[in-house]
Amino acid sequence: MPLSYSDATTNDTSAYLARLGCDLHVHVLSGIDDGAPSLDESLAIIEAHYRAGYRRIIATPHIRSDFFPNTRHTIHEAWVTLNEIVCKRWPDLSLTYAAEHFADDYLMLMLEEELLLPLSGRYVLIETSMRDEHPYFVDIVRALIDKGWQPVLAHPERYRPWHAKPKRYAEMREMGLIFQINLLSLGGQYGSVEKSMAERLIRQGWAGAVGTDLHRANQYPYLQKAARTPEFEMLCDLPLLNYTINTHEERNR
Repeated sequence: MPLSYSDATTNDTSAYLARLGCDLHVHVLSGIDDGAPSLDESLAIIEAHYRAGYRRIIATPHIRSDFFPNTRHTIHEAWVTLNEIVCKRWPDLSLTYAAEHFADDYLMLMLEEELLLPLSGRYVLIETSMRDEHPYFVDIVRALIDKGWQPVLAHPERYRPWHAKPKRYAEMREMGLIFQINLLSLGGQYGSVEKSMAERLIRQGWAGAVGTDLHRANQYPYLQKAARTPEFEMLCDLPLLNYTINTHEERNR
């Protein structure tokens, strides 16, 4: 039976996703990356999130020089358009914005010019290549930490080059990275390999944050699947960044 948006709007996960505090990784701003292609799709995602219990959402569009060369301005403008509607339709929902920074030269430039868009405070969401191991990734992480930033690594369970090198996860944690697990991975969106690695990281207690990484509302049934797993219960009991992060930033107001 195909997954449908109608499944996403049922309320059988409301008691579960509300427990996570906030979604700190979602591509809900329309037309600026590979996330929501339209304002209607953005609102469909927000509606599904609201019904599932979320009351705090941090929009995290990609910033990547070769595909999505977003700036503070492009992201802010997209957020303003969406937030005007959100404030009227869901007045008790907080929508703020940050970015998912790809670890490349553009990130280093933004670091030097103090233009990074953090989740909150000094917490900055980063990602790297899922197909090839970036030769300068460790150097970029060190540069962020040396400048006083706390890097949060998006979906570590999806980095296939690391799967054959399990010690890489331990090394990255020892460096100071916070691992942000995708609920879509736990729900099987990307396949059994990513699902298994997400389960493993959670069982080891290495998950420091969780996000949906939702790009479309019709992905929501995978979140429902994730919420029914024993690893989800373990995840909720971990000291996640979701529970303490301050989403009320002057930048977003």
